[in-house]
Amino acid sequence: MSQILSARTSPHRLTILGVLAAFGVAYGLLALVNHYLFRTYAFDLGIYNQAVWDYGHLRLNANSVMRYNNLLSDHLTLVQPFFGPLYYLFGSYTLLLVQIGLMLLGGYGAYRLHQLRTNGAQPGTSLALMVMFLSTWGIYSALAFDYHDNVLAAMLLPWLLYWLEADRRGRAAVVALLMALSKENMALWLVFIALGLAWLHWREPAKRRWALAVAGGAALYFLIVVKFIIPALGSGDAYVYQQQYAALGHSTGEMLHTLLTRPFYVIGLLFRNNLPSADGDYAKLELHAMVLLSGGLALVRRPAYLLMLAPIYGQKLLSANVAHWGINYQYSIEFVPVLHAAVSQWLANVEPQRARRWGIGAAVLALVATVVSMQVRVSPYYDKSATKFFSGKHYHVDFDAGSVHRGLAVIPAEARVSATTALVPHLAARRSIYQFPYVADADYIAALPPASIYPLSAPELAAQLQAYQASGRWRVVSAPGALLVLQRVHPLPVPAVQPLFERRGQGGTDTARGPGARQ
Repeated sequence: MSQILSARTSPHRLTILGVLAAFGVAYGLLALVNHYLFRTYAFDLGIYNQAVWDYGHLRLNANSVMRYNNLLSDHLTLVQPFFGPLYYLFGSYTLLLVQIGLMLLGGYGAYRLHQLRTNGAQPGTSLALMVMFLSTWGIYSALAFDYHDNVLAAMLLPWLLYWLEADRRGRAAVVALLMALSKENMALWLVFIALGLAWLHWREPAKRRWALAVAGGAALYFLIVVKFIIPALGSGDAYVYQQQYAALGHSTGEMLHTLLTRPFYVIGLLFRNNLPSADGDYAKLELHAMVLLSGGLALVRRPAYLLMLAPIYGQKLLSANVAHWGINYQYSIEFVPVLHAAVSQWLANVEPQRARRWGIGAAVLALVATVVSMQVRVSPYYDKSATKFFSGKHYHVDFDAGSVHRGLAVIPAEARVSATTALVPHLAARRSIYQFPYVADADYIAALPPASIYPLSAPELAAQLQAYQASGRWRVVSAPGALLVLQRVHPLPVPAVQPLFERRGQGGTDTARGPGARQ
């Protein structure tokens, strides 16, 4: 289509800005309040805050939280370094603000996509579908739990679809590249996105060839990264996240054999709890229900979009980790743009007045489903206080958060620190920050017992802190309210060379939530 619609010509310009502003405030009340009240954690915001701080100083990150010598040996996240300069402005809130901005950008892209598809004939539907996009549960679950790079890829997808349908394939290629570089498993997702686009544009040779080329390039990039680059950046270990899919096999060959020869077994894994623990009962069904309530019927009408979601379903539901299965955390963010795009293409061919009614209905249904899911959820490890930003409990913790922030100021910026998980993101702007009970050469220990202290229990934490104080090698330097800060009496010398960390010291364990694995 030769004409690319611009919001400058839209009579809905002020309404669009108002909607984006309203959702931006809601997102800020969710994510930024969580961070201020110490509901963000070492895994993963602490990890990424230290990385972005390092990137802001133009150096690679030897991540002391994970005890990796190179964070990129865990996930190859090549866009994140560009956020480094923002750390000078926004500190430990940087990535949370970036994430909010990306979600609003994705919502605006969703609006532009439907406007393009209808040549501006359905402005009301475009606005309604933008509200649907910004209301879908995957956004709120991701915002309630730290920062993750797959959000970047997901929020760029509306723009990939927009530029391709506008026949600006060069710009679409740039967006596809950014998606692939955001995280290595997003390159695998991009393979299926591109195959779905080839299906949708099969009768348009130029777009079909473009999509197939992107699919091939993304597949090659993914294989090179997981087979060669990530092992080379680490100690030569195989890609660690493959181990989470033991239900399919213990090697790539075994997994492919299972997928090809046992289709009914694999389909069953998409619906049932195949683990001994009852924690995951009905979590997969909850996901399917939320998909249907958020526009999932359009996936049946436009199966190319279902193909785009195939690796996301597999990544979630074939995993051996129950935290992946349901609707918690960042593991649902990829559904948001795909569901919107499917509904958009369906309604683009409907008479404008009817499309507007259906679009409003889809937005209302998605919003209601999201709000209800915040109230009642079967997915395990759900923290209602971290997600229900419209509830008074979201803004309350059982300690004075302000005094804790002031108490942390006694720790020098260059000091080596071991801290309980909820404190790590706030103290990550330093070369050595550890998650307690790992202390190593730390000069200070900071503990906040009323917040999350995983992996310790409260009695274990109290016993360890008491033992440190009784040893004579540590002294209390600050104890404002709930916070306790200990200082080593005789600091250990600073090594001339950055110490080598353990290759997989804590890899694969989400210390904020328990058994959730990083992916």
